[in-house]
Amino acid sequence: MALGFTVLASGSKGNASLLQLDGSCFLVDVGLGPRSLSHRLEAVGADWDRISGAIITHTHGDHSHDATLRTMARFRIPVYCHPDHWEEAGHRPGFRELAGLGLLRFFDDRPLLVSPGLWVEAFALRHSGPTFGFRFEGRVGRRGRPSTLGYLTDTGCWDHRTVEALADVDLLGIEFNHDVEMERHSGRSPALIWRNLGDRGHLSNDQAAELLLAVLDQSGPGAVTQVVMLHLSEHCNRPELAVKVAREALRQRDRRAKLHTASQASPLGKLWVKPARRPRATSTAGFPWEA
Repeated sequence: MALGFTVLASGSKGNASLLQLDGSCFLVDVGLGPRSLSHRLEAVGADWDRISGAIITHTHGDHSHDATLRTMARFRIPVYCHPDHWEEAGHRPGFRELAGLGLLRFFDDRPLLVSPGLWVEAFALRHSGPTFGFRFEGRVGRRGRPSTLGYLTDTGCWDHRTVEALADVDLLGIEFNHDVEMERHSGRSPALIWRNLGDRGHLSNDQAAELLLAVLDQSGPGAVTQVVMLHLSEHCNRPELAVKVAREALRQRDRRAKLHTASQASPLGKLWVKPARRPRATSTAGFPWEA
């Protein structure tokens, strides 16, 4: 059975995505308020009763809304975060309530089983606060290849470790936040422009395309069949600009992949993450499927 991936919302006003495997649902980021997130879940045929857990990339409010964390505590839904997240935001009511109920779980750089059949491996990113990207692998039973998904947003730069973590995924979700010229001439405060363009800000379209090229170079011919463009700025980007540079990166490597643009306004329809049909050239993840 393939892994289902739905971006419920993506942008500066709130981020949340849904992974579905064999009837179980798992959230990646909970940056919408509880009412908005409930409506988005209902729109894609899910609800709180089906959520087995959630994991957060970082503690900014557009990725971990405190009222939603408190709602998850009420529904007894575990939330995975990094110890640095707890150190940074453990004073917030949502984190305190989850911790008090034993629902706050911790991840590090080792593969971790977070939901039936679903493993995650985290890797550090550079942003204004401890931030992580994820590589998910999921499968039902012991036969066949797992479906693999890379998820990266909110980082101002990347390096070879980022590429290694994302190599050979079937679906790559990656931040295409802004067009540099639109950002520079946005009329925003100089401090905000400097932050977004800096190494601890957000990836531009060109930076994301360069990362895509690097991941393709490290991946086998059957990998990266879908690319989801995440966290597009509503004021400093346009979907057609992001699509143009992503399409050019694929053309340069003579690769074919379906391109999808996530938005803030409405969920992106469910995408099925299917395993590559051909053997891959490399293997970078250490998921203990034999365990």
